[in-house]
Amino acid sequence: MKSSIFIGTLTHARHKDDAELFIENIRREFHDATHNCFGYRIDPDEFRYSDDGEPSGTAGKPILAMIDKHQLQQVALTVTRYFGGTKLGTGGLIRAYGDCADQLIEQAPTIKRVNYQIVTISYGFDQISKVQHLVHKYGAQISEDATPGGMKARISIPPLKKQPFLTEVINLTSGKIKILSEN
Repeated sequence: MKSSIFIGTLTHARHKDDAELFIENIRREFHDATHNCFGYRIDPDEFRYSDDGEPSGTAGKPILAMIDKHQLQQVALTVTRYFGGTKLGTGGLIRAYGDCADQLIEQAPTIKRVNYQIVTISYGFDQISKVQHLVHKYGAQISEDATPGGMKARISIPPLKKQPFLTEVINLTSGKIKILSEN
């Protein structure tokens, strides 16, 4: 903006070390830049950002705010600035860094990941279709094994759907399933 050049770079970062290595590599690649600002979020509790010499709160926070706006985790995002001679002021910097990060995220391919919980249940052969129907309804995944007395199933289910699934499967099968484990 206004003669400055802003370059955004985004990567997947499973761990803090991945994010820090990425930032170090960006700093090496763009060693002649005026600023290499960044934000990263690994999980809800682990994050970091830096203004890299820009006025406090004008670069790193807006970058992290865009990561959070898009509900991303395990990502690191840098915005490299080559100063063009025109000072943007605090508001202009916040907009420029935030807009660059937002546009980069909008254009990037993302992968939705769900941390499934595992429920193991057993049930009679006569309940197979009911259980499979509910597994599909709740967006879960099932792995079944036949036993001499019926079926044993390992069900991977999104955490927020686990309790409603268990309640409904117990009701639908009139309590004929046995919950072996939950985690």
